[in-house]
Amino acid sequence: MKRTAAIVRNHVPRNAPKDVADVIVQSRFVGRVLRELGWNVVEVELGTDLGDAVSTLQGIRPDVIFNLVESILDSDELANVAPVIFRKLGLPFTGTDSTVLFLTNDKLATKWHMLSTGLPTPQGVDELGLKRGRFPGPGRYIIKSRSEHASLGLDENSVVRVEDGDSLLIAMLARKITFGGGCMAEQFIDGREFSVSILEADGRHGKVLGAAEIVFRADMPVKIVGYDAKWEEGSDADMSTVRGFTFRNAEPTLSQRLEQTALDCWDEMGLSGYARIDFRVDDHEQLYIIDVNANPCLSEDAGFMATATQAGWPATTVIAAIVEGALNRSGTFQKVG
Repeated sequence: MKRTAAIVRNHVPRNAPKDVADVIVQSRFVGRVLRELGWNVVEVELGTDLGDAVSTLQGIRPDVIFNLVESILDSDELANVAPVIFRKLGLPFTGTDSTVLFLTNDKLATKWHMLSTGLPTPQGVDELGLKRGRFPGPGRYIIKSRSEHASLGLDENSVVRVEDGDSLLIAMLARKITFGGGCMAEQFIDGREFSVSILEADGRHGKVLGAAEIVFRADMPVKIVGYDAKWEEGSDADMSTVRGFTFRNAEPTLSQRLEQTALDCWDEMGLSGYARIDFRVDDHEQLYIIDVNANPCLSEDAGFMATATQAGWPATTVIAAIVEGALNRSGTFQKVG
């Protein structure tokens, strides 16, 4: 008898921007792979009426939920509510649990946690911190959303040079609306950018799938992966930020340091299921964690899956492992595929 997987994703409005509509692309990809693995697949939308989704899931009683909920009520901050609902229903679900999602969806709180555990990350501050005199010091800062993902609002103008806290606060207030209302500033590391993709292995331990580098075009005035680079295929920003993998063999020591630090981050942050850890590395090869992506994008050509494919991991193996992790954590482990 075939088992049933319910792919649960957030509501996507008509004519939604590409970063929002991408969850539909993810759902189609994951659904296709699950069917190849022999599952019945149903899609459930978690929209404004949470009770409707709950009733649907109670009627289906799926063997596992593949959680692709990235936002609720158009807010990434509320994505952690989805695992709470699944757990209350007694249903196994993929990815990170609610408490960790709550933490990682707050980039500044994530940074404070990393600093408290000794993980390398640039100093950061929000408006309230600046008003209370907590200015990390003069230099370059990148201003970004505190809770929204997908590089929302990021472009070369997000990087500013300031000498004092008042100047940084003014710059943050000027860009605040671009980031959906809440923003933070992080010391800008002018260097190379990398990501490490991790998959849950035996007993919640992380296993590195692979690592990638974003290779910036040499003449870029500010080397960042902004919104256009991620979502405007064929744009100048897109063509100026190319994913590469050759560094792993050319620079084995750097590669090992990135992968071990990513695994340390997996453990310290309490991640599960799958994750992507993003880094910047300065001219002195000092590395800094700039983002912790719990439940990262699973589009076939996005960073996590592209890195896995490059490292020789078939999509069926990756998706099966994500589902097995969910079943294992719930105490209902069954081999998938």
